[in-house]
Amino acid sequence: MPVNGSRLLRTLMLLLLITHSFDLTARACTTAVISGKVTADGRPLLWKNRDTSNIHNEVALFTEGPLRAVAVVNAGARTSVWMGMNEAGFCIENSLSKDLATKDKKTGPGNGRFMKQALETCKTVADFQKLLDETNQTGRRTLSNFGVIDAQGGAALFETGPTSYNMFDANDPATAPHGYIVRSNFATTARDFPANPTPQQLGEIYSAERYCQACSRLELQKPKGITVDYLIRNLTRDLSGKTGSPFPGTVNGSAKKLPAIIKTDNTISRTTTVSAAVFQGVKPGEDPGLATMWTILGDPSFSIAVPCWVEVQEIADPLVDDKGAELGEIAITLRAWSKTEDGKAINTEFLPGIWADLWPVEDNILKLTSQFQTARKEHGFSAGAVTRFHQKMASLAMTAMQQELREMKQAALTLPSPQPPRFAPVKKTIVIP
Repeated sequence: MPVNGSRLLRTLMLLLLITHSFDLTARACTTAVISGKVTADGRPLLWKNRDTSNIHNEVALFTEGPLRAVAVVNAGARTSVWMGMNEAGFCIENSLSKDLATKDKKTGPGNGRFMKQALETCKTVADFQKLLDETNQTGRRTLSNFGVIDAQGGAALFETGPTSYNMFDANDPATAPHGYIVRSNFATTARDFPANPTPQQLGEIYSAERYCQACSRLELQKPKGITVDYLIRNLTRDLSGKTGSPFPGTVNGSAKKLPAIIKTDNTISRTTTVSAAVFQGVKPGEDPGLATMWTILGDPSFSIAVPCWVEVQEIADPLVDDKGAELGEIAITLRAWSKTEDGKAINTEFLPGIWADLWPVEDNILKLTSQFQTARKEHGFSAGAVTRFHQKMASLAMTAMQQELREMKQAALTLPSPQPPRFAPVKKTIVIP
C-alpha cells in the first residue's frame, strides 16, 4: 500500500489527539429494512451503520435469556445491544430519533436495553409488536426507529417513542412501494411526513442526506435484486456528498481520482461510524439458525465484514475484547491515521491502497461463506463445525487487517526524521538580572 511519508508521520503524531477529541454528540446511524420481495434470493435483509461516541465495540454471545442471541455491543458492556439476532431468526437494529421525545419524564428501558429484551424474548415481528404494546403501558425510554426481520419473512420498521409507536411494514406495497424502509435520524410520524418522504419534503432536516443516499443506492440495485454483498460494499461504505452524488473514486462513484479530502458530515460512512451490520434472514420454512449477522467492527471504509451465527459455541477472538475487539481497534487506528486534524474529514491518499488490500479478502470471505451456507442447508453441520468456520473467517479478516497495520507502521518507522522547527529571530533585547 503506497503511502506519503511526510503526512503519515504528521498523522501518527496526531493519532491520540484525534482519538480522544471524538465528537461526543455523534449519533448518526443509517438503517434499512428490506423485504424479501426485492432481494435476489427472496430472504429479508436488515442493515445498520452505527455512529456513536462509543468507538470501542465487540460482538457478544448471550446465552442466559429465554432465547440465545448474538449482538454488537459497546466493549465491556452487556446490559444493552445495538444490533443483533437470536436463535429464532429474529433480527433487530435501530437509529436514534430524538424527535420522538415527549415532555413527560419516563422510566423503563432505553433503546439498547430494550433491544436486548427483544432479542431474548421475541421470535417474530408480531412478538415485537406485542412487546411494544405491553411496554406502552409499563413505560420505556425509547426514542428510536427499530428495524426488525424474522424467520417467517416479516420485515418492518417501528418509529417508537416512550409510550407509543407506528409500524411500517416493508412487505406492504401501500406502505413500502419500493420494498424497503430507510431511516436515518428522524421519524416521519413526529414530523407529519409520509412513510417514504422525498428529498423535497425533507428539506434541510438533519440526516436527510444520508436517508436520500441510502434510498438512491437501493433503488439502483433493486432491478437486479438487492444482495448482502451489495449492502456490505455499496451501502456501509457509501461516500456521497450533500447533493447525493458519490465522490469520484469511491465505491459508488465514477472511476476517477479521489478528491484529496472527503468531508464526512453528510456521508453514510463517516468519521463517527464505529461499526456496521448486515443481517441476512431466512425464507419461511428454512432453519432459523441459518440467519447470518455480517459484522463490521470499526468504520466499514477501514475494516472487513465477518459472518456470525447464534449457533457458534464462542465468538472468534478478533471480535471479542472488553476494551474493544482487536479487529475493530485496528480499523480505528487506520482511520485515525487518515483523519484530518479537526477529525471531521478523511485524507484519502491511503484509501486506494487500503481498499485494494482488504476488499479482495472480504470478497473471498463472502464467497466461502456462501458455499458454506449451501452445504449447511443440504447436509447440516454441528455447532462445532459452524464455530470453526466462523473462527476461520475471522482469522482471514484479522490477518489482512494486521498486515495493513504493519504496512502503515513500517512506512512510518522508515521515514527520515522531521526537520527541526524554525523560529523567527528575537527582535528585542532581553535583560537577565
